[in-house]
Amino acid sequence: MDNLLLALAACAVVIAVTVAVRAYYALRSYKQRFRWTDDDLLDARRDSVARSHSTVSGKVQEHLAPLFPQFCAEFNPRDARFLGSPVDFVVFDGLDSGELDRVVFVEVKTGASALSKRERQVRQAIELGRVGWRELRLPAPELSGSRT
Repeated sequence: MDNLLLALAACAVVIAVTVAVRAYYALRSYKQRFRWTDDDLLDARRDSVARSHSTVSGKVQEHLAPLFPQFCAEFNPRDARFLGSPVDFVVFDGLDSGELDRVVFVEVKTGASALSKRERQVRQAIELGRVGWRELRLPAPELSGSRT
């Protein structure tokens, strides 16, 4: 009888270990196929919302920059023209008063944001003097028919 109980106990241990090993490998396989947990998804969504908020806030501040004291201390807001890309503003400094002094390209940044590759290229072209003027004349449209 003791041998039977011992054999049954040994079988139970073997079955338990087998089930545990299979469960371990099944979980490992599942994690390899589905790496992200619900918490990871929640964290990613929070991060996405925060980044989106930061981006939208930055875009709004770009448009409103001429109203900020930092901008007004250096330029007349009436001299600024918004472009948005690849630079935010072109300031025709002094144009509103009738005496154009200089043309300034202004990029507005908030927080710790850095210039993009395109913005750095524009800055470099301006600093190297690779800036020009071109007047482009388009043909006048021909009016067809006459009014009677």
